[in-house]
Amino acid sequence: MTIEVRRAGVGDIETLRELARAIWFEHYPSIISRSQIHYMLERGYAADVVAAEIARGVEWRLASVDGRACGFAAWEAFGDRVKLHKLYVQRSVRVGGVGRALVAATAADAGERGARLVYLAVNKRNRIAIRAYVRMGFAFHRAMRIDIGHGFVMDDYEMARPVQASIRRAFSVRPVG
Repeated sequence: MTIEVRRAGVGDIETLRELARAIWFEHYPSIISRSQIHYMLERGYAADVVAAEIARGVEWRLASVDGRACGFAAWEAFGDRVKLHKLYVQRSVRVGGVGRALVAATAADAGERGARLVYLAVNKRNRIAIRAYVRMGFAFHRAMRIDIGHGFVMDDYEMARPVQASIRRAFSVRPVG
């Protein structure tokens, strides 16, 4: 299995949108409502939204396994910190290192820009992602509850790791907050 991570641009928007839709509907129905999934996909993955993010400097990365697109990440630098806005991997390759490759690419890019910390938000009920993030060196920072409109909230943990953090295995995760 060969994993490749490359910068995504406006020519990749439809691929990113298709991946987002497939991944969200295979992963999130047990975590949030289908209505919220539809709302968040339209809010975060409309073609004009992704194009505007790319134009303002949000870095998008597209991962592929053996030439087939299977995941993506998007991040943005804020001084010495990088916010990992998005990290999604298809279930079929989730244990194959694609997520680790995307985090490693983000951390490498962040380090080149002088960042010291990578942080993200993850739904409190997304145990699969939380375990993966802990294995990749992320630690719980705080609990957040954010109103995103239309009666929906993001009930998340903020997690962070130093850019140079090692990736380790964790067998139990005990979130705080």
